[in-house]
Amino acid sequence: MVTVDWFEGPREALDGLFALADESPAAVLGYRDLGRVLVARDGAEIVGHLQLICGARAGEAEVKSLAVRSDRQGRGIGRLLVDRAVAVCRAEGVSTVVLSTSPADARVLHFYQRLGFRLLRVVRDVFTPEAGYREVEIDGVPLRDQVWLSLSLGTASRPETVQLRVARHTERLGELVRFYRDGLGLTEIGGFSDHGGYSGVFLEVPGTGAHLELTAGGDHGTPAAHPESLLVFYLGEEEAVRAASERLGVEPVAAANPYWNEHGTTFEDPDGFRVVLVPERWRF
Repeated sequence: MVTVDWFEGPREALDGLFALADESPAAVLGYRDLGRVLVARDGAEIVGHLQLICGARAGEAEVKSLAVRSDRQGRGIGRLLVDRAVAVCRAEGVSTVVLSTSPADARVLHFYQRLGFRLLRVVRDVFTPEAGYREVEIDGVPLRDQVWLSLSLGTASRPETVQLRVARHTERLGELVRFYRDGLGLTEIGGFSDHGGYSGVFLEVPGTGAHLELTAGGDHGTPAAHPESLLVFYLGEEEAVRAASERLGVEPVAAANPYWNEHGTTFEDPDGFRVVLVPERWRF
């Protein structure tokens, strides 16, 4: 299972990933030690990273560097890293997340736009030989200009009036956390231990501000599951559903309602409650 946490070691250990994200050693050397770095681990092995630093304006954070090891790309790891960074920024009161890349690589632009980032501005002649970059083309487009994208978290301009917590009790807390955090990609944002006889973990649904509270302890056992009691996750693309399914490592089940067999893939969590992964965005 892939997990995401903060990296505390020397940044030199991540030079291979920094080089994947930016081919100019001079540019990387200028920012490598700034800010904080999240890493994705498969066991003890680091397979991806995301560098998060303070932006140029108050209330702004920048994703400065993001890379996933070449042999692990296409499995949802980059999305896990970005979702965790966004959750951290939202929890810390950041209003906007920005990043820059090259408009020559449409695949990268589509990746960020699927996560909600919007085009902000273009800066010409950034990736030049004078800055340490080779003269190359990506799909016939010269690597030359820089495009900035932004994601508004609404912290400053749109105060939240309603916040949602879905609370579930369980006797399998560790298994359930691994299912929803490591498998489905929810972000662990906090928890508590032995509070009035209860322990629990908070898992945020990325990009929503809503979170799932899983608790254990007390005098009540696990509630009974029902095949029509569902959590439905609209992931927006087939690849995201495939990646989450692989991380879960369990076989899907037939949905009670045939609608979900046609429009999604259903799994049972360790307590028997069902979740549906949908490869589309929900529309009113």
